[in-house]
Amino acid sequence: MGLQTKAEACGAALDTDDTAFPQNLIAAQAGHQDKAVTGTVTGGEAGQDSGMFDLLVSGKPVRARRAVSCLVEPRVSDTVALLSTAEGVFITDVLLRSEEEAQALHINALRNDGTRQDFVLSAGNLRIDAEEGLEATGKRLAFRFDSMLMSSRQLALVGKKLMTSMLDIVTNAKTQLASFETTSTKTRNRVDRVVETDQLRAGSIQTQADTVALTQAGSALTVAKEDIRLDGKRISMG
Repeated sequence: MGLQTKAEACGAALDTDDTAFPQNLIAAQAGHQDKAVTGTVTGGEAGQDSGMFDLLVSGKPVRARRAVSCLVEPRVSDTVALLSTAEGVFITDVLLRSEEEAQALHINALRNDGTRQDFVLSAGNLRIDAEEGLEATGKRLAFRFDSMLMSSRQLALVGKKLMTSMLDIVTNAKTQLASFETTSTKTRNRVDRVVETDQLRAGSIQTQADTVALTQAGSALTVAKEDIRLDGKRISMG
């Protein structure tokens, strides 16, 4: 349903004897069949919790609330379609905006007391196409899927703490770079397999084994500038 058609439907539901729209607010136009009532927004900052706006209707001031179905947020100087109900006057559509700029769509999920309602989308498949960016802001963000795929040329996670709890973790990368001030790993068993070269460079190395320390190699070379010391109750060589 187009904006003009919706405005005509809203106008047909208006009662000219309604206290919100007394007879002198609706100027009679002989031979004119369009009964839609419109107004011009004069006040009410975008994003107010109250959702109330000041308007001029036929030169008279009127207070109106933005309807949930009004997806374009009203701004000052906008021409809007109005609907009068027992609960008050509602802005149903933004019909005309003088300035040429991007018009963001907003879903008004405010209750009459200013608190926010829940908003639920239910669909077989839901797709979001964003030409520039996609942003979500909130206290908590939760995803629950049987399977999840994220494909990106670059992925950045920024925060104070990252916690991961998985049954299995598989990582496959051409190059892995990690930089830590301190790293600590606790595991029952660990197996590392390096096909070609395993290189470690450190200021000092300390290895402690409670039972047995075993090193096997086709050839083993130990080089020291000063001393090589072997200490034990029994040392066997050869």
